[in-house]
Amino acid sequence: MRRHLLRLGAVALAGLLSAVVIPSGPAHAEAMCDRPVPPPACGDGGEDDPPPAPQDTPVHGTLDTVTYIGGAVRVTGWGIDQDSGAAPLIVDIYIDGAWKQTITANTYRQDVADAYPAYGAYRGFDATVPAGLGTHEVCAWAISVVPAGAPNPGNPRLGCRTYTGTLAAPSNVRNISWADDGTTVIGFKDNSVEETSFRITITRQYWEPYTDPRWGQLYRAYYVNREITVPAQAGTAEVTATTVTSGSDCRKTVVAVSGSFQSAPVSTGWC
Repeated sequence: MRRHLLRLGAVALAGLLSAVVIPSGPAHAEAMCDRPVPPPACGDGGEDDPPPAPQDTPVHGTLDTVTYIGGAVRVTGWGIDQDSGAAPLIVDIYIDGAWKQTITANTYRQDVADAYPAYGAYRGFDATVPAGLGTHEVCAWAISVVPAGAPNPGNPRLGCRTYTGTLAAPSNVRNISWADDGTTVIGFKDNSVEETSFRITITRQYWEPYTDPRWGQLYRAYYVNREITVPAQAGTAEVTATTVTSGSDCRKTVVAVSGSFQSAPVSTGWC
């Protein structure tokens, strides 16, 4: 009986051992391709990431100076655009919001080369732009070079500056000649190119009697002005005007005129 039970136990143990699967090698964990979100590429079958989209490189530059020089303004500044390569930047000049002139930033600027050595020194601009009298705003806009396929950010503004244009005053007002009949030639230097005429004011001194309670009758001076107009001439040169004067004329004043604008007055005389 005991032998029979031992045989049955051995058979049961053999059946149990045959049901146990013994791995033949180390186990491999499956890639967790469902996390994180989005999942990483799994295996060697994934596609390469697409190249980044083209982007525009910002323009660097500034409008440095605006100087009125008579009938025009001189504008200086600089500008660079990495997307233009070796080509110089194109700049548009506006006055009071209206386009006036297109210029090229290709003049020598060592300070720009020092700050941006990769772009070289020929990145400046220095140009003369027609402009009028009075107070006006000048703005410079860079024409941005945009790579193909990149979003266009528009043309950046390099800066704005305000100027006030005035007529240059005449100089060296004097009598060139004087005749016995009073005919006088007046001369002066024209320093402006925008005038439409010159106004000459001749001041004559008169004396009138009056009574002083303490001193009786005395005389006091009074002055009368008369004006003559001299047409403008091209450029700047010596201007002469002929008129009749007298020994009582004590002052001559010359003003350059253009529409509602006039220069500072310049006078000669003793009164």
